[in-house]
Amino acid sequence: MYELHTPVNTKAVAKYMGYYLLAFSFVLVVPMIVAIIFHNFEAAAYYGASAVIIFIAGAIVYRTLPDYDLETKEALIIVALVFPISAFLSSIPMSLSTGMPLFDAYFESVSAVTTTGLSVAPADVGPVFLFARSWGQWVGGIGIILVVLSVLISPGTTASRIYKANYGDMKIKPTVISTTRTIGKVYVIITLVSIGLLLLSGMSLFDSICHAFCCVSTGGFSTQINSIGAYNGNLIPTAISISCLLGAISFVLYPHLFKKPEKFFRDKELKLFLALIVLGSIVFAFTLSRENFEYAVIKDNLFQIISAITTAGFSTFDLSILSEASKAVLIFMMWIGGCMGSTAGGIKVFRVLLLFKVVHNVLLRLFLPKETITPMKIQEHIIESEEIYNLVTFMLLYTLILVVSSFIFMLHGVETSSSVFEASSALSTVGLSAGVTNAAMPTVLKAVLIIDMLFGRIEIIPLILLFMPGTWIKRKRNNRRIVRT
Repeated sequence: MYELHTPVNTKAVAKYMGYYLLAFSFVLVVPMIVAIIFHNFEAAAYYGASAVIIFIAGAIVYRTLPDYDLETKEALIIVALVFPISAFLSSIPMSLSTGMPLFDAYFESVSAVTTTGLSVAPADVGPVFLFARSWGQWVGGIGIILVVLSVLISPGTTASRIYKANYGDMKIKPTVISTTRTIGKVYVIITLVSIGLLLLSGMSLFDSICHAFCCVSTGGFSTQINSIGAYNGNLIPTAISISCLLGAISFVLYPHLFKKPEKFFRDKELKLFLALIVLGSIVFAFTLSRENFEYAVIKDNLFQIISAITTAGFSTFDLSILSEASKAVLIFMMWIGGCMGSTAGGIKVFRVLLLFKVVHNVLLRLFLPKETITPMKIQEHIIESEEIYNLVTFMLLYTLILVVSSFIFMLHGVETSSSVFEASSALSTVGLSAGVTNAAMPTVLKAVLIIDMLFGRIEIIPLILLFMPGTWIKRKRNNRRIVRT
């Protein structure tokens, strides 16, 4: 599948990373402009200088190397490289402008581009930092790859393979270029809708923009220390919840909303997604009712379930006070995540639906002759055997990473439930914390969360391929002849 019988073409990877650097340099221009607006000229200089250097580096790489047609393996490697490199490039001006240690700034940048929302930042970082972090989540949500595909790369096999490595097989239009542009339009529209909702709910313009960026990207960074708990009433939490739902629904469905609304509302993945929210809210309310603190049905119960399953990661109260049962409900919601083809993380509702289909098929075959063919189908989508293999592989690796990460937290004295909660939050790119993640936590635990966040956003396989020797080095075959006697 991944064509690893030969190593990747490093020059081809470098060529398209040059494209990426050109695009990413303009991403850093936006925080520079915001810094000028807030009269923080020192921060503006750092972001501006970084943008110029990255643009020059990208231009040199782009002009030096010839064009290549990418194989699938090279497309996967590019996707795996984009997120950690984006975080590193963002962390440099962030560290210089705020005085944060570079490693903490890198943690914050990884949390941004992976749309996670876990934070180790100090309280007094200023508006430029808050905007840059939210902007990073918005860009990370839709993916810098989309910008490269939409603007810089011509239609063809290479564009198709880069798209598939990042977005899978989902398509809205006949070509991947037109599909990416449609996805981009949808993303901008739901962002504007979110900004409008937040303004109407009583937020300031700056807070509305920052929160909208983080809602539709299902990121979870807030301009307030206490997240959404800093706002009174139900209007703002309701607007945040709606915005997070907009980001967690598959973007493939939105074009059908006005043309074929029945196709939108009959989608099985969307139905299961909404059903899980209802079920999760009922169970979570039951666990909260058994605890010794007051909670609001909408602001705390429903809001927190939506925040967890959409992997947005906003909160209305300190989650460290929750019981083991309440934490377990949120952990389960975080594991599931949002819809396939959305900005949400987690296992994804489509994979849960596919798991149900596999179990149903196994049980059904117990009553049928062995030679009977029982094809699996989800709406118009016929499930191939390769998809089932990929599902089993993904679930196994997801579980393994979660267990190892949680165990490392336990070795550092963190209780079991909080260890699983924190690792689940990072691996599902949620951003909720049981009070463990902070600037004072050991560096090794920050590193574990960084790795988990990258695994969660890149979806494990490409990142593993990045560190396989066979990806870069051609193995020597043993050509010795076997002499028979």
